[in-house]
Amino acid sequence: MDWDQLATVSQLVTGVATLAVAVFLWNQLKVQHRDSEREFTFANENRQQNMNMALFADEPTAQVYWKGATAWESLTPEEAFRFRFLQQQRYLNNWNAWRLKRDGANTERFKQQWMQLLENPGQRRFHEEWGRQVLERDPSMAEMVEEVYRQLENRSA
Repeated sequence: MDWDQLATVSQLVTGVATLAVAVFLWNQLKVQHRDSEREFTFANENRQQNMNMALFADEPTAQVYWKGATAWESLTPEEAFRFRFLQQQRYLNNWNAWRLKRDGANTERFKQQWMQLLENPGQRRFHEEWGRQVLERDPSMAEMVEEVYRQLENRSA
């Protein structure tokens, strides 16, 4: 084998090795991306659980939330602000979970969560005044939530 043939073979071997490394790195990026999405999902769910625990473990906060959920019109301006913040955080947590497609195309768990987030009259008043604006970010989610909202409003009428 002369030098030209040897150079050609070595270039081919180098090219194949480079391609193998590129495929390996591409695969590693896919694995890291999946890991990153999973970690983000767990972090979001952990924040949501922590917020729920804080919401119901702290008596004054739980009372404000209950009052806002059941007696919207009786909230003081300070209580309305606190209730709005708490409810907005719950909306944003659900929006993040929706955006991550945690359950794929299945919306049943989300519908159940929204049934709970909108079950009381004050929660639906919040939705009318503030919540719809939060959900404008994702029309498909807004549509699903509106379906739940209408269902609950029709029940209470």
